[in-house]
Amino acid sequence: MRVYLALSARRGRERLAPLLFEAAHRAVSEAFPVPADVISADSWTAPGGGAALLGWSNEPEHELLPGILTGRPGRVLGYCGYLTDPERDTDALLAKDDLGDVTAEMGGVFSAFRAGDDGVAAATAIARVCPVYHTETRGVRIAGSRALLVHLVARALETGLADPSVDIAVEALHPIVRHGFLTNDDTPFRGVTALPAASVLEAVPGEPTVVRRLPLPRTGPAPREAAARAKAVRPLAESLVAAAEPLGRHREAVTLALSGGRDSRLMAAALSAAGVRFEGSTHGFADEPDVILGRRVAAALGIEHRVSLAVPEPSRDTVAIQHPLARAHHIVRMCEGMNSAYERVNSYREYSFVPQTSGSGGETFRGGFLYDQDDISADGLLARVRLIFRAAEPIMTPEANALAAAEHARWTDRAERDGFDVLDKLYLFYRTGRWIVGSHSAVLMNSPYYHPFFDNRVVRDVLALPPSWRRSEEPFFLLLRELAPALALIPPEGKRWRFDRERRPRLVGRRAWRARATLPAVGRTASFNWRLSRDEAFRRVLTEQIMDGPANLFDLVDRQAMADVLADTSSRRWLKQIWHVYTLSVLLSGAWRGPVPKLPRVRIPIPE
Repeated sequence: MRVYLALSARRGRERLAPLLFEAAHRAVSEAFPVPADVISADSWTAPGGGAALLGWSNEPEHELLPGILTGRPGRVLGYCGYLTDPERDTDALLAKDDLGDVTAEMGGVFSAFRAGDDGVAAATAIARVCPVYHTETRGVRIAGSRALLVHLVARALETGLADPSVDIAVEALHPIVRHGFLTNDDTPFRGVTALPAASVLEAVPGEPTVVRRLPLPRTGPAPREAAARAKAVRPLAESLVAAAEPLGRHREAVTLALSGGRDSRLMAAALSAAGVRFEGSTHGFADEPDVILGRRVAAALGIEHRVSLAVPEPSRDTVAIQHPLARAHHIVRMCEGMNSAYERVNSYREYSFVPQTSGSGGETFRGGFLYDQDDISADGLLARVRLIFRAAEPIMTPEANALAAAEHARWTDRAERDGFDVLDKLYLFYRTGRWIVGSHSAVLMNSPYYHPFFDNRVVRDVLALPPSWRRSEEPFFLLLRELAPALALIPPEGKRWRFDRERRPRLVGRRAWRARATLPAVGRTASFNWRLSRDEAFRRVLTEQIMDGPANLFDLVDRQAMADVLADTSSRRWLKQIWHVYTLSVLLSGAWRGPVPKLPRVRIPIPE
């Protein structure tokens, strides 16, 4: 994992204050969630002192990993993530005056930071899983890859302290209660915002800061004939294989997190088509469809498959989990308060050169938020857009609901014109571009991790296919059949392919339709999710932190409504929101800035 901070004075011929550099080096130990003794650093300052780029990394030296900074006379570059053609693209990023001219068509999963005699610039890819955060204060423009780092450096300038306090923008956190992630470009840190997807920030001394959004791909019509539909997905199949090819540069076999589900199955198909040597790894209960189907996928491709069972037989009455406070402490620090502790995010471990990948990001191939949207009437689409911004209203304060209503209003007119496009883009911009960021950062700090589904070119080719057609899952199925025909014959998990559910054949194709029937979950553990447990002892642990925690939590959440939710262990409603609120309580407490609490594990019964 590489972390960057770019600084540019607003006024020409003004030097950056030494306090900025001192604060940055202090803050990185907190903002970069790895042990201090594995961090290396590099930096560059323009001769006039008005611009600088600082970088840190926990990556060992390796022929396939870039250095922290690379450059030429008068200009340096650093990037997070990876580029599919690093030598060519690095040269282009350094040579072109406009970063957007390069990043719009570049392959890889990345964000780029550049500094030169002419100031600093930063750019995001279209999936934005490698973020750029920015702010401006006291005549200095600050951009970086970690929001807390940007915030602490800005706060140092504002307070005159090299080790300042954190200023949490409580009002900005209401989307996290609703969904567990942010549905806008805000951050928990006052004054710091996320650069939008496919955008470029330019900060030239003596000139105003410029943020430009790059054009999005044009979407064509859905093809009608079967042959035309198969042809329409081939450019995407080619770009997906090209995005998978860099994994083959490693000497070690790639580890694929293989669930047997739709997305990891397509990733297995892409790796196979690209000629990449890989093996599958599955974690779960023995009777879960993920484990059963993962084994079938591995067998069809002839790859090695390792299964880690969640609970060894016969101890299946309870599961022992990390104490929620320790879990939330880690999530808040790793994800910078922008994800719920409901999610599982990797912890730091010694860096391994074994490359890894997964099926993360496959939902965009299926229409984003449309993939599970059954009601596609105009009213149904508008209702879903409303839910994205205004969920959980009964447990929120009027002030928090007013903020949500204002954010919803900004998308209403566009949704009335094209609800399909809005649900597709909202998923890409916020579910992908905000929710996945924390977990993506966590895997990057431990190994070379590749996400071909988030590849800049792949996502652009995905968006060229109409979201209404992608929602049917037919393009996804056709991709699977194009890249690995044997995998298309294995039944999907959960539900049937949507095109099968909505177009059941009467005669022709009925045998193939029956063969694509799903594998149902069976057994006590097959569908058990301990995070949604209503066990009373477990609920008491969550309740204590929420109700006895920071009082400003209830600027967002209605105290009485939350107390009623927590007291009712019979209801299945608001179970995820309980986790989201719990996480915010930990964030607002500031406890995450200290050591991880040493707490006993909690046992949760598996229901009969």
